[in-house]
Amino acid sequence: MFLSMTGFASKTSSIKVTKGDKISIYVEIKSINSRFFEASCKLPNVFSALEIPIINKLKTKLLRGRIFVFIKISEEEGAMSKVVPSTKLLQDYLDALNNIKKTFKLEGELTVTDVLNIPNIFSFQSIEFDSKTEKIILENVDEIIEKLIKSRNLEGIELKKDLEKRFDICTKKMMSLKKRFNSFVKEKRDALSLIQQAYQKSADEESKLKLDEIYSLLNKIDVHEEITRFESHLKNTKKIIKDMDIEKGKRLDFVLQELLRESNTILAKCSDFEISTLAVDIKVELEKVREQVQNIV
Repeated sequence: MFLSMTGFASKTSSIKVTKGDKISIYVEIKSINSRFFEASCKLPNVFSALEIPIINKLKTKLLRGRIFVFIKISEEEGAMSKVVPSTKLLQDYLDALNNIKKTFKLEGELTVTDVLNIPNIFSFQSIEFDSKTEKIILENVDEIIEKLIKSRNLEGIELKKDLEKRFDICTKKMMSLKKRFNSFVKEKRDALSLIQQAYQKSADEESKLKLDEIYSLLNKIDVHEEITRFESHLKNTKKIIKDMDIEKGKRLDFVLQELLRESNTILAKCSDFEISTLAVDIKVELEKVREQVQNIV
């Protein structure tokens, strides 16, 4: 599986709570690229205890990326709360009114309308969810995570195709560079052979020193080792892409650094125009790869 770190999934479901009442729960999970795993949960207060279990599920299954979880409850038929009388407060009011009546010898009786006009005698009491309801919510989260993984995988397939295309271009460019380098070295050696023949006719010390300088210069422009290492790293990228292991992003990022290092060395050591042009083309492709690798799990 080749996973992108970018994805989105959501679901709305109806859950029975107490006495047949229902609530509608909307669960949304989205992810974007990040160097490490980061999770942010926005939950209703009644589900705050589920934050840690949800984050643990995300970390286990999604591995890497910045994850955002949003859960919203929509009430159906008053299922979320119920109206309860504040009996203690009402009793205090009634006792106070009776004292006033006795003290000032007032006539009359309280009616239901009078009682309803007393402030704050009713309150809303939220329903506490049992473990069964919480389990259902966590199962919904599991389902959304699986949908998100499928979403990530679809984008990952496109990323894989693009990476393979870029690495194939690098392979062809390096083959051309290697061919040109072999010709370039042959040209230099042929020229050096002629110079060597000319200097051998002269036995003075100055001629020997100049010949040593030319040999040294030829060694400095030799990028055979860099080409060999580059090709080895390039083969490694193809193994990583085909590997069944999910976590490829960090390994590809590391190998990419090595590829860029070798191409920079080739560019710096060899002054041939064609080799330099090919090395720059390879670097351009590798930079495109680096942008894509940042979004791979």
